[in-house]
Amino acid sequence: MGSRKSYMFPERYNLTNLQRVFSNPTLLRRELGRITSRVVFPINNEIFERRHGDGIDIMSQDWDNLVILDACRYDHFLEQNTLRGSLRPVLSKGAHSWEFMRNNFAGKSLYDTVYVTGNPHTPKLPDNTFHAIDITHNPSEPEKTIQMALDAHEKYPDKRLIIHIMSPHAPHLGKTAKKLRERNEELNTSKTGNSSGQNIWKSTIEGQVTREELRQAYQESVDIALEHAETLVNELDGKSVITSDHGEMLGERVFPLTHRQYAHPHNLYTRELRFVPWFEVEQDSETRREVVSEPPTAFNRPDKETVDNRLEALGYKS
Repeated sequence: MGSRKSYMFPERYNLTNLQRVFSNPTLLRRELGRITSRVVFPINNEIFERRHGDGIDIMSQDWDNLVILDACRYDHFLEQNTLRGSLRPVLSKGAHSWEFMRNNFAGKSLYDTVYVTGNPHTPKLPDNTFHAIDITHNPSEPEKTIQMALDAHEKYPDKRLIIHIMSPHAPHLGKTAKKLRERNEELNTSKTGNSSGQNIWKSTIEGQVTREELRQAYQESVDIALEHAETLVNELDGKSVITSDHGEMLGERVFPLTHRQYAHPHNLYTRELRFVPWFEVEQDSETRREVVSEPPTAFNRPDKETVDNRLEALGYKS
């Protein structure tokens, strides 16, 4: 006589927690999100890459200057860009920054390239990946990254240049974002006594920020990022391309009856996250840079506390 197969539920599925769900429906939403993330997303991601491939190899493309606008959606770039040039959507190798860096840079000897970046995931890259890496201490101030890029070009005139600007990634820039942060500080102070504002994604999920306000803040941040990108490419010689490492979810539902997605979850592939702009800036001259590959310089890595603080400022840690 065969034994009957038993089905075990996780220990958290008990009467006590069921009663908690009735008193706090948010717990049910979190559990549904956990199930979707662990079961549905991996299937979705496999289907996505079978259909679209694994993405463009940015280092094999033709450019002298590659400007990366962090978390810039293709549709917003299409609507908001005013620079002259040619635009097409391309599939990024990542749906978040580290996946993008790992798949494009890790394990390579890119000794003809200098990487100027505000992205705090950069220290995860192996030593001797680029000829030089310059990390800005003010990732949320794009003008600092721009100045570092101009300084790097002067110092390394015979190198390709990657400039990774952290806008329009949150915390967003612009008047709407400033207004929302001020409003959220007041909300948090009145509820918890904590004067530090929570990130815009959590505030939107909890209804303290509307999706319309979120989109407006993001749109203004894209405008600011594009203004800085224009300033930069106007100062650099050679062929410039503007792109993004990944896109952003602004409240879209990936599947029917599931909760809305925000930011860029590390386990989800969607068109909004993986398809990014590839914009070749129209050149006033045909002058190209004479690029030379040379042994790498020393990479002064920031300490762990500094990296953690920068990640927290960008909403990755709490």
